[in-house]
Amino acid sequence: MKNLMVITTLAFTLAAPAASAEPALALARPTGDRPVGTTSLPLADLYYPAASARGARKQFMTEAEAKAALDEAGITAIRPSVLTTVRTDAFVGAPPAGRHLPLVVLSSGAELTSLAEDLASHGTVVVVADRGADVPSVLDSLLRSKWAALIDPARIGGDANTIDARVKAGFDLDGTAPALDRPFLHLGTGSGTRQPDRPAGWKRRLTVAGTAHPSFTDLGLVGEQLGLDFGATTPAARTQAVTAAYVRAFFDEHLRGEPQPLLAQPSAQYPEVSFARTSTPYLPAPTGDRPVGSTSVYLKDTSRPDPWVPSVPYRELMVSLFYPAASPDGPKTRYLTAEESAALLTGSGLDVPPDLLTTMVTNSVADARPGGRHLPLVVLSPGYTKPRATLSALAEDLASHGYAVAVIGHTYENSGQSMPGGRFAGCASCEVPHDSDFWRKLVLGRAADVSFVLDSLARSKWASLIDASRIGMAGHSIGGASALPTMVADARVKAGMDIDGTTEVPLTAPGLDRPFMFVSHQLAATACAPGNEPWERDWAQLTGWKRWAEVAGTQHASFTDVGLVADELGVDIGATTGGLRAQAITRAYVAAFFDQHLRGVPRPLLDRPGFPEVSFCR
Repeated sequence: MKNLMVITTLAFTLAAPAASAEPALALARPTGDRPVGTTSLPLADLYYPAASARGARKQFMTEAEAKAALDEAGITAIRPSVLTTVRTDAFVGAPPAGRHLPLVVLSSGAELTSLAEDLASHGTVVVVADRGADVPSVLDSLLRSKWAALIDPARIGGDANTIDARVKAGFDLDGTAPALDRPFLHLGTGSGTRQPDRPAGWKRRLTVAGTAHPSFTDLGLVGEQLGLDFGATTPAARTQAVTAAYVRAFFDEHLRGEPQPLLAQPSAQYPEVSFARTSTPYLPAPTGDRPVGSTSVYLKDTSRPDPWVPSVPYRELMVSLFYPAASPDGPKTRYLTAEESAALLTGSGLDVPPDLLTTMVTNSVADARPGGRHLPLVVLSPGYTKPRATLSALAEDLASHGYAVAVIGHTYENSGQSMPGGRFAGCASCEVPHDSDFWRKLVLGRAADVSFVLDSLARSKWASLIDASRIGMAGHSIGGASALPTMVADARVKAGMDIDGTTEVPLTAPGLDRPFMFVSHQLAATACAPGNEPWERDWAQLTGWKRWAEVAGTQHASFTDVGLVADELGVDIGATTGGLRAQAITRAYVAAFFDQHLRGVPRPLLDRPGFPEVSFCR
C-alpha cells in the first residue's frame, strides 16, 4: 500500500489556536459494544476487546513519533507536541476478553489508531506495526507470545503492505497495492493511479466522494480539528465512519464468514460510496418503498409458427414478471441460468468464469406473494441479442414504485434462453442476414409478442394483479424501436418509450396521438445535434404528448444492466457518465413518464431536465 501519509501539492492553512490552551483533540469513537484494551509489543501495539474499561488511556503518539509522521506528510503547521495530547479510547493493560478471535494487521503505524480501536470494539484483535517493521517477524513473535490464545491463526487479515501467506484477506486505503490472489478491498478517493488488475477472486474497488488522501487517516481527522484544509468536502469524521464500516464489513465477511450486504451493492446509509469495481456483479437497490417479487412465466402461442425456426409450429416466450411483494423475505431471484450466462459472456473477451452472471446480486424475491392488485403494467423489451434479464435493474425499480412489469424474452432473438424441461434456445435469428427486411421482421414480430403477452396475462392467474386500462411499454435498442409499431397495432398500450433504439418501421399517417418519449445517448460532440433521421421522421407523426431527451456521457449500453456490470468489472465501454449514474437517470425518467401518463400524476422532471447530463432536444 502506498504510504498513507504522502501528501503532495496541498495547500495547508491553520487557524491559530487560542493562546490560553491547546485545542481538545480526539480520535473517532469506536462503534462496537466492547471496551478496547491495548498493550505494547516489540515493534508493534496490540488492540483487543477487553473485559472492562480499566487503566490509563493509551497515548496517541509520542513527540518523536508525531514529528516523524508530520515530517513525512509535509505538514509544518502542527507542532508535534499537539499530537501527544490526542484523546484515544484504548485502555492500557485492560484484561482481554475472548479467545481465538480474528486478527488484522495494520502496517502503517499509529495514524490508523481509530480504525484499530473500532475493529477491536467489534471483537477483532488488531496489531499495529511500527512503520518499517518486518511484519512476518511481528506475526511470528505475536503467535508465540502469551497473547497467542487470543488469536485464531487461520483467520488473519491485513492491509496491502502485509505480505505474508498467513494473511487471508487484504485491504488498501487510497493507495496502489500489488496484485493479490485473495479477497481484496480498495477504498479511496477515486483519483490518482488506477488499481492494477488482480487475479480472479473476490474484489471491490470503492470510491468515497469528497475525500482527499489524508481523509482516511487519523492525521486527516486531527488536522481538520485543528483547521487544516486538505481540499476535502466530506468531513474527516464522516470519512472515518465510512472507512470503519466498510473495512469491518470486509473482514466480517472474509474472516468470519458472515455475508455483508454492505459489500454487495451501494447503500443508502453511505451515499458517498460508489462501487468502481467488483468481482461479484450486483444490481443497485430499487428506489421505491415496496419490496419486490418476481417470477418466470412460460407462454406458448399456437396461433402462429416461430418466425425464426419455421419448423416449430408455435411461438414460445419466457416472461419475467416483477411486482410489489407482500414481504421482503425469501431467496432472491437468480439473474441468469448458467447456460444463459455462458452464452451472453461468449465473445465478450472478459477473463471471467462463464457462470459469473449466475452470482449477480438481485433485489427481488423469487416467487414472492404479490402485495397489490389492479396495478399499472409496463412491458419491457430488451435489445437484440440481449436476454430479458439485462433490464432487471429498471424492472425492479418500477416494481418498487408500485408497477407490475413484464420483461419479455423474445426467443431465438437473444444470446440464449433457458426453457422449461431443461431445453436451451440459442440465437437462431443471428444466422439470418441482417438486411432491412430482417429488422422490419424483427420489430413487427416483437409487436406481435407484446400483444400475445397482454392476451395471456389477462387470462392467467396474474390477471388481478394488472389494471388492463393502464398499460405502457418501454424498450432498449430494437426493443425501444418496437414500441411505436406495438402501439400502432395494439390500442391497449397507452404510452410508450424508446430508449436509444433506431426506429426501423416508419410511423406513417395518421401517426400516433398517445404519449411517447425518446431517450438517447449523446450522438455528437454537442448536445441535440441534428442527424437522427429516423427519430426526426417519426417525431413529425407524433400528435400527442411527446418528449425527446439526450443523456450526455452515455453509450448505447449505459441504459441497461450491461453498463452497470461493465463498470463493476472494470470494463471501459467509452462512457464518461458511470453505469450507476446512467441507471439512476434512466430509472427516474421511465418512472416519471409512466407516473404521468398511466397514473395521471404530473411529474416536473418531464417539463425540465432534472439532471445536468440531460438535455431536452424537442
